[in-house]
Amino acid sequence: MFLRKYWLPLSVFIVAICAVGLYLLATQPPKDPIVIYKPVEPLPKSEAKAPVGDTSQGGHFHADGTWHGEPHDPTAAPTVSKLATVTPIAFADGVHPTSTSSNPLFADGVPEHLQCPPEFIDVYGREDKENIIRKTMPIYDEILEKWNPNRPIANLWDAYIEHEKWYRENADPERAEFFGAAGRVDWLVQQWLDYPEIVALLAEDKPRASDMLRVEIGLFDPDWNAFTLPDGSGRTFRTDDDKKYVFTWSSSREKPDGGVTSRTRTLTEGPMNGDPNAEVIEIDLDTISDAELEQLQGWNFNINPYTTGLYK
Repeated sequence: MFLRKYWLPLSVFIVAICAVGLYLLATQPPKDPIVIYKPVEPLPKSEAKAPVGDTSQGGHFHADGTWHGEPHDPTAAPTVSKLATVTPIAFADGVHPTSTSSNPLFADGVPEHLQCPPEFIDVYGREDKENIIRKTMPIYDEILEKWNPNRPIANLWDAYIEHEKWYRENADPERAEFFGAAGRVDWLVQQWLDYPEIVALLAEDKPRASDMLRVEIGLFDPDWNAFTLPDGSGRTFRTDDDKKYVFTWSSSREKPDGGVTSRTRTLTEGPMNGDPNAEVIEIDLDTISDAELEQLQGWNFNINPYTTGLYK
């Protein structure tokens, strides 16, 4: 009885539900398909690229792998002022103080093994001399052998002197040494990195270069090596710091009875450093000419051979 009575309304209701369902299926946009990505290992970087600084192909790779088509000009004067970056603080903003250099061969940064050993930051040479020499001499040797761009000395001398003055002015006066980055190890390594040409000069043209350096930074008077010869001629002579001079001359004196006594006098001058093996120059002031005397004397430190082009 129930189905007979309500079959028509139920049929209409079921048809209506089917119609709504079909409508919703037709109008709702499909969902994005699910994609499963398989992880892929990155390919290893090539190890075959040219080393940093290589100029064999007319250019070189930088540390980040980019190719620089033009080689750095090794004769150019440095363009980066170390006066603005070197400070008495051990690690400024966490940056190792010798990790950069104005030397063009270190345009990509200083290799870690050439940087000052961390234990020697803010340490002065006299405080641990044997250990310092043992650990820094390999750095010194490699810089001079492999990282010297051989720029003209005249392009570098003034900047080197300004930096040397800065080091002396900012050094701890209780710990500083006579000269050479004021004896502070990390500053000394910085000088090696920035100016290997000057460092080599101080070894090759010693003692003139070190004496000229002392004059330039105000430790010596330019006429420190000049004195008046004792023979009464009034002539001036300049000594060399690595030579010993033996001057001889005759002197005479009237005796009370009218006679004359004469004798030979001797004066020994130098060297300042007291080197017992210094070359001995014997000069007879009675016979030597002014021209010969000029050839034997040392440098006039009122003239700087490294900025005037006189040094060859």
